[in-house]
Amino acid sequence: MNIFDHHLKEIQNLILINKKKLKLENIDNLKNVNLEIPPDQFNFDLSCNIAMVLGKSNKLNPKDLAKKIREVFLKQIINFSIIEIAGPGFLNIKLSKTALINNINAIIESNKVYGSNKTNKTYNIEFVSANPTGPMHVGHCRGAVYGDVLSNLLKFNGNKVTKEYYINDYGNQIKNFTESVFYRIQEIKYKNEFPKKDNLYPGLYIKDIALKIIQENKNIDFKSFDKNFEFIKEKSLDASMDLIKNDLKNLGISHDNFFSETDIVKKDLVKKAVQKLKEKNYVEEGYLQPPKGEINDNWKKTKRLIFKSTLFGDDNDRALQKNDGSGLILLMMLHIIWIKLVEIITT
Repeated sequence: MNIFDHHLKEIQNLILINKKKLKLENIDNLKNVNLEIPPDQFNFDLSCNIAMVLGKSNKLNPKDLAKKIREVFLKQIINFSIIEIAGPGFLNIKLSKTALINNINAIIESNKVYGSNKTNKTYNIEFVSANPTGPMHVGHCRGAVYGDVLSNLLKFNGNKVTKEYYINDYGNQIKNFTESVFYRIQEIKYKNEFPKKDNLYPGLYIKDIALKIIQENKNIDFKSFDKNFEFIKEKSLDASMDLIKNDLKNLGISHDNFFSETDIVKKDLVKKAVQKLKEKNYVEEGYLQPPKGEINDNWKKTKRLIFKSTLFGDDNDRALQKNDGSGLILLMMLHIIWIKLVEIITT
């Protein structure tokens, strides 16, 4: 059901009935009449251009015709409670309570999905993607709800949507996270003091993860960090992601795909993607401008790989490398950039 189509048909039928009364000889252009939402400064539900459309074809003053049409509408359409004439002859209409109730009932009784446009496109929505070094916080929850609602709206409109969580499980923060769990294992199992190092995660959840690893792997010797790094990393990430997934479940949110950055590195997908982007002149070596609105004495002008994201609607080009030149990571935070990258890489 569409209330614009419904009330427009109501208007057109009434014009046909009152054609002689309104002294309309030519109504062939009745199909050009439209009904839409008026500008914000007008506190009305609908706006109609009928007086201007029929006034022109019948050589009548639109404002004079609008006054006559207004009288007819108010007398014969119970769905309209207030009508005012604006500008050159627009009819601004406020719906009656009866109209609102009837529209709501029609929506409820209709077998059709109200408001769906059936656009039938494909989207990949990457959201939340909190670092797997600890539980989610309130900010992550806000992004989770926003991303899930956006995904559901796109699905509601007939689109194919993949809800993706990008697991940032590669880099220094993961090494620091794994080292933190290792030292908690040392503390619990071997009574060693947890060291005071700036890069470690001191949260109590680290103790919980360490205790879980110990309880599930009682026969393993955890005295060597290097020897056990990969094992502790895997188990720690699994435990952390379980915390995150449980929080998401409590929010009523589920993802279709959890995509690991480590897999990207192991399969060398980043370099392959960057090479594709270079070939199409979307990536080049260059310099970024300092952050807008900020004075940062520590900021240094560094030459690195730059993705020309401004070509796709972004407000700034984006770095593909960290300041020290390490960590060649594609920044796919903006949805339009991600879609374009997929298009480029697969063609």
